[in-house]
Amino acid sequence: MLRLSKALDSKLIGEVALALQDLDDSGKCSDAFEYILYEIISWDLTQLPAVSEGVIRRLMDLVNNRDSLENISQKILKAQSAVAVQLAVTKMIEENWLLSHEACNDVWRKIKANQPTEEKLDENMIDEYVARVTANCKILRLSGTPRRFLSSMLLECFKASSQFRKTVSTDFLNELAILSSFHPVIIAGSMKKGPNIFLLPQVFTEYHRFCLETQEFISFYRHHSVYHRANSCGMLSVFRSICDRMNRIEPLQGEDIENVVDLWLAAIPIFDGHGISMNDITDSAKLIEASTSKFDIKRRPLFLKRFLRKLSEKKDASVGMEPQIVATIITTFQRNAFNHKSSEFYEELGEFWTLCLKMKYDDIYYATVFYSAVFTLAQAQAVFRVKKELCRAVYEKILQPMHQQIVDFVKLKNLETNKASTDEERIMLEQKNLGASYFSILTCTYKNAEDRILEFINQ
Repeated sequence: MLRLSKALDSKLIGEVALALQDLDDSGKCSDAFEYILYEIISWDLTQLPAVSEGVIRRLMDLVNNRDSLENISQKILKAQSAVAVQLAVTKMIEENWLLSHEACNDVWRKIKANQPTEEKLDENMIDEYVARVTANCKILRLSGTPRRFLSSMLLECFKASSQFRKTVSTDFLNELAILSSFHPVIIAGSMKKGPNIFLLPQVFTEYHRFCLETQEFISFYRHHSVYHRANSCGMLSVFRSICDRMNRIEPLQGEDIENVVDLWLAAIPIFDGHGISMNDITDSAKLIEASTSKFDIKRRPLFLKRFLRKLSEKKDASVGMEPQIVATIITTFQRNAFNHKSSEFYEELGEFWTLCLKMKYDDIYYATVFYSAVFTLAQAQAVFRVKKELCRAVYEKILQPMHQQIVDFVKLKNLETNKASTDEERIMLEQKNLGASYFSILTCTYKNAEDRILEFINQ
């Protein structure tokens, strides 16, 4: 014990570990070990976590009084001692000890007070931090803490760990699966080949599960993180699985419009992520049409209008796939309106055109598909002889200004190319203006639309 006392005075966990190696564990000094534990949990144990863990586990084994050990475990949780929390929780679960309501509140307040900011976290701390959060979640959940608080704690931890591109532990994911069974990360994990780690609930109706998965997906993408971009392929699989489930349920109602629109708005950034191919992007167009078809014909124009309106209101214009998504919305509107000769769509044409006008893109090459879709919609309206005065207004206030914008843009790009003084500059400009090859097609699309419109409005 003398050697242990000296080691304690040194405040070096390594010295304490060495002193414990030759110690007799007869149990005669249980009170002393209890005192030593109280002392050590106040130290910074993060420098040598493995050694610290071994010391605390050994000292816990040497404390014979169960009441004292329970008090020590609760003391560790209330102090949120790094490294020690995991061991305290393991002991409490083994002994079937739970926290009182008051103790839960004390622990929760300490967790929030000690929660590290993303700026203060570093790669060496993150593993211990994730393990501590997981342990806290286990004991608080078993002790009756509301699930919404624990879900929030886990997701904040997940966001922090993802910035270091760390793979979180199975224990962490299991806790998340218990609290948020349909979280996208859990669904992605359940899709992987091999033994199932998570037991997802099977007692929900398809529609209810679709709603839960959608809400979790939207919530997960509300705040962007490194994980989203780095795991785009996995998240695309999750998004597709949600869409597949949507296709299996009964037709959606008007109250589902907002939910489906928000699902799509959350999913759009996926298509700018790592590993996403052009085939994935092309398939997304089919998914938009499939989503639209889940509503009856009366509600489809309302869904597409709401989708386009919320896109126009988005402040984050950095999503590279937006023009393609908007073009698909316009094309879907056109096909539904004129293939079905739908009076419901015809009634919404005016407002839909107003929304199209709100979509602005400075780089014409980047947004070629958008302009092409607009011209094609106008042409279809003229061909089917729908709302002559509206068609006239569209031609004068939307199509002609768009065409002039395209012409001016191309002139500017040609001027930049002509001013290039070296071959290297010309090559760089050509690479930047790859969309120029589509200009002739776009011009042809406009001309066809213009001819049809003039034929219609001049009758």
